[in-house]
Amino acid sequence: MGTIDLTLKIWRQRGPRDKGGFETFAARGISTDMSFLEMLDMVNEQLTLAGR
Repeated sequence: MGTIDLTLKIWRQRGPRDKGGFETFAARGISTDMSFLEMLDMVNEQLTLAGR
């Protein structure tokens, strides 16, 4: 089992009528055994803890 660091470009917008855009996020220490959804869940948790 190894780990990788990824740079993610994720589309974000506050609501359906708001203008959105891509934001870049670093995902570090991602297990190579994780699914894509598990990785996104981990990144989302980190963003939530950071207040973003």
